[in-house]
Amino acid sequence: MLMNHATKGPAPLAQRLRRTAMLCGLALCTASATHLARADQTPAPALVHVSASASLEAAPDKATIQARMWEKTPARKVDDKAPDSKAEGQAAREARESLESRMTTLIQALEKAGIDSRQISAGSLNLRPEQYYERNNGQQQPQQWRRTHLERPISLTLDDLDKVPEVIDLLLGAGVNQLAGVQYQISERDALEDKVLQEALTKARHKAQLMAKTLGATLGSVQSINESSHSPRPQMMAMRADMAEAKSSGSEYRPGELSLESSIQVSWHIKSTD
Repeated sequence: MLMNHATKGPAPLAQRLRRTAMLCGLALCTASATHLARADQTPAPALVHVSASASLEAAPDKATIQARMWEKTPARKVDDKAPDSKAEGQAAREARESLESRMTTLIQALEKAGIDSRQISAGSLNLRPEQYYERNNGQQQPQQWRRTHLERPISLTLDDLDKVPEVIDLLLGAGVNQLAGVQYQISERDALEDKVLQEALTKARHKAQLMAKTLGATLGSVQSINESSHSPRPQMMAMRADMAEAKSSGSEYRPGELSLESSIQVSWHIKSTD
């Protein structure tokens, strides 16, 4: 019996291309793994990490004084009857006129005392309704009352700290209803903050150079810098009291000094001198 054996020809083109792609992919994976292995063996750069801080004390040269004046309309009962809008409007006008008169008198007194008008900031009129409850003897339900609160703020900025006691006397004499206190500030704060930061950086570099030299190395480029500053908030001398009884004549106001601080963390590359 005769049998015909088919002769195998070359593999189809598509099959050869797939085989070639598989071999290339295997080669790439091997190369990548070799590269990663070598990268893992690369030593980390030598660094020196330094922390430093600096501070300075400075006397404040500005003072801000804030106060408020207000008037309130007579309280009226809240009941089932319709409110008398005409009477309430008249009461509000009278309260506003009284408040404006008091504020004008105060501003004139301040200017007469030598306070420049540019140093005086009188805020706009603010109105808000107020309601409260009051229980009288024999009443089962508390009585509700309503009135209008009218208020104006005033703020003074003084470059002469010796005038602080005099200005407070004028405010109290004018019958301000609230005196928030005295805020002391430094006018050249930005320049002083720059000075403190430069001092902290100088300290950090000196420490890093000393450490590198001692270990037989030299400083290279800076790798990172982190900085945190503490700027003093305006120092407030509290002064809350009953305005009818408060007295400031003869008082002394000593603001002391304000502290500015800066802390930094710097990392340098270091090079061996060997």
